[in-house]
Amino acid sequence: MYKIMALLALMLLLTNGAQAAIITVTQQQMQRLGIRTAPAQPATSQPAVSVLGRVTPAPDSRIPVSAPFAGSVQSLIRLEGENVKKGEALAVIASSDAGAALGRLQGQEAQYRSTKAAADRARALVKEGIAPPSRAEEAMAAEQAAAAELAASRSAMARATRTPEGGYRLTAPQSGRITSVQAHVGDQVAAMQTLMTIDTRSELWVEGALPASAVGRIAPGDGVRVDGMAGVAGEVVAAGTFIDPKTRSATMRARLTSPGGLVGGQTVRLTLMQRAASGSLTVPRDAVMEMSSGPAVFVVRSGGFEAVPVKVLARGPADATVSGRLAAGDRVAVSGLSELKAASVRE
Repeated sequence: MYKIMALLALMLLLTNGAQAAIITVTQQQMQRLGIRTAPAQPATSQPAVSVLGRVTPAPDSRIPVSAPFAGSVQSLIRLEGENVKKGEALAVIASSDAGAALGRLQGQEAQYRSTKAAADRARALVKEGIAPPSRAEEAMAAEQAAAAELAASRSAMARATRTPEGGYRLTAPQSGRITSVQAHVGDQVAAMQTLMTIDTRSELWVEGALPASAVGRIAPGDGVRVDGMAGVAGEVVAAGTFIDPKTRSATMRARLTSPGGLVGGQTVRLTLMQRAASGSLTVPRDAVMEMSSGPAVFVVRSGGFEAVPVKVLARGPADATVSGRLAAGDRVAVSGLSELKAASVRE
């Protein structure tokens, strides 16, 4: 450090008078001191708040696959991570209830045909003036009740195909990727118990907790960046305004437009971005140095550097949004700032 300060004492010359002080530094001296620079760029957005988030599937893309009838798991045909098509068999369930359900379905089909025929006759008689309208209304009500029972039974049977052994094969209700299996071979399962989960789309979202200080400032349309993962970005879709008394935060949901290598369930640090103030600039976070008069950046000028005071509008994990007497394209120092600061205050 002594050698560096001695070198600075020899190479730095501060101008006097009304003009701004220029710290004279040659290219060779910049290399010896490790001073690097980066350009200031027009700011289109600026960090608003940093929150923790959890990667989730799109809200309407995850569907549970439940057992329509009670029984025991004989085999698992498909497992986690596999892609399946609608109607493909997922598991084999031994179930006496499935046989009974098929019998009920056949009886309900016969009942529906009977009530429908009765309703058709009643409507015809009413139309001819032979029967009162109430007779047709009663017949139609019976038909509708039979149709509802039949539809419920058909819906249950649509998720299963009978096996010769008296059980059934559980089938995929939609095409997608199996994300989890909640049953094992030999398990006893109840009717409507979830056995698997399928994601029907590859779209990923992220759910975060907004601190109370950010509630009302974050809104749909604001940008999202994932810290430490260049190119991973998204857009806020919903921002709650109710503070949970337990977490003291509100829920924020964002759609990842560029998910990169993220996977469901992963925890990430998010930076929520808002529109930047007009005329503001983005510089590397390390370029901002705290001076006695406030924050400043060292801007490359002819023959050296000038300490330019700035107003810090926002700070992100890598960049800062500032305003001040500098322009887009000006190069600012991002390393060696301690030596430049020492030189700027030398009398």
